[in-house]
This record gives sequence, C-alpha cells and structure tokens, in this order.
Amino acid sequence: MEQATQGQAQVVDADVAIMGAGIVGLFNALQYAKRGFRVLLLDNARGQKRSFKVGESFLIFTNPFLRTVGGLDAFAGECFPKHGVWFTYGLEHSERFEATSEWGVHADPPHYLYEQAQDKRYFRASLMDVQIVRPEAEDVMRESLASFPNVRFLDTVKVRDVVIQEEEGRPHELRWECQATREQGTVRARWVLDCSGRNRLLARKQKHAVELKDGFQTTAVWGQFEGITDDLFGEPWVHTYADGDQTSRDLHTLHLWGEGYWIWVIRLSKQRISVGATFDQRKPPPGATPEAQLWELIGRHPPLRKALAQERMLEFRMYRDVQYMTDTFVSAKRYGMMGDAASIVDAYYSQGISLALVSSWHVANLVEQDLRGGGMDPEYLERVNRATRQDWHIMRNMIREKYTPAIADSRFFVLSHMLDLSIFWSAGASRSRISRWLVETGGDTRRETPELRELREYLSRHMFYSQTKPWHWLSPERVRELQGRLQAGIGERARWRLEHGIRVPTLKAIVRLAAPVPQLWKLPFLRGQERADLSAEDFIHPEKFLERVPAWLRRWLPESSSERLSRAIAVRGQTLLVLFLLGYAYDWADTEVQKLLLQLGLLEPDSRAEPQETEAPSPVRKVAS
Repeated sequence: MEQATQGQAQVVDADVAIMGAGIVGLFNALQYAKRGFRVLLLDNARGQKRSFKVGESFLIFTNPFLRTVGGLDAFAGECFPKHGVWFTYGLEHSERFEATSEWGVHADPPHYLYEQAQDKRYFRASLMDVQIVRPEAEDVMRESLASFPNVRFLDTVKVRDVVIQEEEGRPHELRWECQATREQGTVRARWVLDCSGRNRLLARKQKHAVELKDGFQTTAVWGQFEGITDDLFGEPWVHTYADGDQTSRDLHTLHLWGEGYWIWVIRLSKQRISVGATFDQRKPPPGATPEAQLWELIGRHPPLRKALAQERMLEFRMYRDVQYMTDTFVSAKRYGMMGDAASIVDAYYSQGISLALVSSWHVANLVEQDLRGGGMDPEYLERVNRATRQDWHIMRNMIREKYTPAIADSRFFVLSHMLDLSIFWSAGASRSRISRWLVETGGDTRRETPELRELREYLSRHMFYSQTKPWHWLSPERVRELQGRLQAGIGERARWRLEHGIRVPTLKAIVRLAAPVPQLWKLPFLRGQERADLSAEDFIHPEKFLERVPAWLRRWLPESSSERLSRAIAVRGQTLLVLFLLGYAYDWADTEVQKLLLQLGLLEPDSRAEPQETEAPSPVRKVAS
C-alpha cells in the first residue's frame, strides 16, 4: 500500500484502475491481479473512520466468489454459521412467535454432510454460507492483495475527476489528490471501474443514473452491537417442528415485518449482532432522530428489545434514500460500475454484494478479452447490461408489494416469499457451476482446461436470475415482467381481502432442504381455522437426503455428492415454482368466489378481522435435533 508523497511519480499507468477499496473494490482488484493484469486501486482508506458496516450474509453467489477469489475461505471458517433465513410478520407488541405468520428456510443440513464431501473446497464454496463481520473480512482481503506485485494501492487519495476518452487508443485518466500530503497525480488506464459506493462518480458523470419515479423510496437505519451471547435468546426464539426437531430463529438471518417496514437481525462472530430496519418513507416511524426511529421499531418487538442494550451499540448508520439504479454496468467505452456505485434497492435477501460480484465477474471476462487483444464481444456486453438491469428490477419486485398493507395477509406472506425462493433456488445450478470453475481455476482464466472454458461460456449466458432455467428461453425483460405481475396479483388480492374484512388463517411454512415442499394443498381446507402449519412433515435426516433423490434424477446429476446436492436444490427451486403457480391459481379462484359471494350478500366478513385502509403499491449455537 502506498501513500502519495513528495517526489513520487505523478503519472502512473495501469491496465485497470479501480476506484474504491471496500469489499467490492477489493474483490475486483484481486480478480484482475489473479488474471495477471496491472491493477491500480485508489481510495482514502487510511483517512476513513473504521466502520463496522452492516454485517453480511454469504448468500447465493457471494459465498463462492469471496471464499475463492476473495481469499476468505479460512476466515469464513471462523464466522457465524448461517442456518438459513427466517421471515416473520405479527410479532409487534407480542412476547412470543406462536401467533405470527412465518416463512423460513432452514438450510443447515449441508454442514452435517461436510465430512462426507469428496472435495471439501468445493463443498465450502458451494454450500457453506456464513455471516461475516465486514471490517475484519476486508482486512484479510487487503493483506491478500499486498502479496501481488502487479497491484498498487494508493490508500490516501481521493479521485477528483475521471476523463473517459472517446478515442479507442487513448487511455482514460483519473486525477487524484492525496488527502495526507495534498499532492496530486494522474492514473492512465485502459479500463476504469467504479466501486466507490454511493458517490456514483461514473454513473452521474456519464449520465447512467436512472430516476425511480413511482414514489416508492425507503430509508435504512442500523447499528452493530457487541457482547451478544446465546443466553440473550431464550425459549421464545425456538421453533419446534411437527416431528420434534428444533431450531432457533436467531441462528438464521431473521426478518421481522411490520406494515411499511422490516427489521433485520443477523448474528455475527465475535459476539456481535447487526440489527437494522428499512422503512417506506411514506410511513416513517416516530422519532426525533434516525437513531430514535430505529429504537422505536426495535421496541415494538419485545423479544428483540430484551436482547439489545443501547450501551452495547458499536456504531449507528443510516442511508436516507436507499434505492437507486443505473442503466449501464459495463460500457463499450471501457468503463464499468459495480456494487453501490451502480444499483441498490434494498438489503432484503442480502443481494447487494451477491449481484455486485456476479456483474464484476462478467465484466472481468469482457475486460480480459479486450486487454488480450480480442476486442469486446458486443453480444455479451449487451447481455450483461440487459440481464443485470432486469435482475435488479426482479429484486425490487420482490420487496415492493411487501411494503404495502398486503403484508398483513398471511396467504400473501407465504406465497410472496415462496415465489422469491423459487427464483433463488433455481439459480442453484449456476451457483454449482461457478463454484466448480472458481475452485478449479482460483479465478485465473489461464488455468482453464477446455472443459472449464466451456463452463465459463455457459455461465456467461446463464449466470443471471433472469436467465437461469427454466425461463432462460425468455428475454430478461419478459421474465421480470411476468415475475412482477405474479407478485402484484397476490398483493392486489390480499389488499382486497383486508379491505373487506375477509380473514385467512395465520400460516407458518418452514422449508428445510431435506423437506422443501410446503403443504400448499391444505389451503382449500383451512376455512374457519385460526392458524395452520404448512411446513412439510416428512423430514429426511441430512445423511439420507441424497438417497431420497429419484433414480432418474441421480443419473442426471454429477458424480460429486456436493454437486448433486447443489443441482438437486436447483430442481427443487423449479418444483417450488410449479407449486407456487398452483397456489397462485387457488388464491385467484378463491378470491373471485369471495367477491361474488360478497356481491350476492352471502358472505359475512370475519368479525375477528378489522377492515383496513389500503393503498396502491408504489416493502454459533446449535439447537438439539
């Protein structure tokens, strides 16, 4: 790492110049360094106050990229194991979870299968998700970066301007100023990548920022706390399945919903916890300050409030306007934007870094092709921009309806999350393939075999949520449109039921990898019931999970048990989508019948349900098994 000093050369040449040394910038510097290019990383890292940040979940694509290229495999082994994700509505002003709507994914079984894995590196990259503390993770990545002689890190500078050259042969110029010495200098690079976060220097300068005009904007407030031990989460947090197996909600990435807001609860290593909230700006919680708004929302949930103390807060942070987008992620003019420098819509599902690393990998393939003299594949470049843009819109579709009053309808709560999970699980095959490519190459294309080169070509077309199976034959725009319509449909019907006092039972549906299909077929038989559990009862012990995969499917799956498990998850995602569509059809038919009965005066609204005003949408402890 270098500090700009008197006498240092004021003009530096590089193949790739990267602005921003957060986790996304560090990842990009590492991946280009491993591919053999001259990298220059610029940021005022020394002059910044150390931040605890959110505390991230390794999820979907984050895990394989950061364990391999990011060099965090050993570090992840010391982190808090991620047992899955958990979503709850209705805990406000309640001491217990029994009467809440819940959707959960308990995904811990792969940890039990680890000893059986033939390739443990692949197993960790593909299946072993964890929850990390960000500052320490970035420290490890910076140490790794220092070992590459082809990388220079100016860690006390601020980029003042970027000049994008229109002429093909001329390098771009970044003009920087050292914040310690006030020296100035210039970097000349063929490629410029903006990973500098919410400053969005390139997006603004090149006019790629997209204005969101629908009135749906959110604010995020959060803090990280220390001294958080297991005894702070007691019996109320434990969930017991019908077969007697148990898990604790706090071991998962927990989401607590209220109308117009949600709270995240992420247990971390080093006895830390990240707790924050995101709320619709049209329905802000009371509070004279943003920190007071956070505590007001936490205070609505007694089990959570009891686990936290204000004196244990290490840091408070906020983003006033969370959501924004860009129309371009990589340009034929040889620049790109990744992470928060491009798009972000919500912390829900922890997809910010995941999508940032996916787009970074795709852009790296285009950059390498250009730097090695092959020019750029215009079809690939257009696909990256189109599919990535639609992936972000898919994420926004996932959260938009949930911020409306529809969240109070338990059937909507389950169906909406079920559709989301089908999309994530369907990406399991791409996750399996990119994990294999990363483990075998270490991120260096020069180590590719012909088979791995073919694998990279496949991923260049399909490693997008909008282009995975079984909908890869549709355009990214069409996939996003269909998914948005499905979410809007169940949201509209839920709001109609709430507005007219039509009550549905409070539902729980907890999915386990070995029992992944909720009992949605029970829906027509629940009328008049107060509560119902749709969780699958046929639990398969983790060691027996792969044995239950049908013989015809086992023949299709790879030889490696780890890869079979990953691909099986993808097939289960597509099965979940089919089941969702059946649930969607029932929801439509049932609601139409309810409307007809109400018009005929044959339906009496449930006296226990209060009609609600609605608005058009514009939100390492182990429990004994």
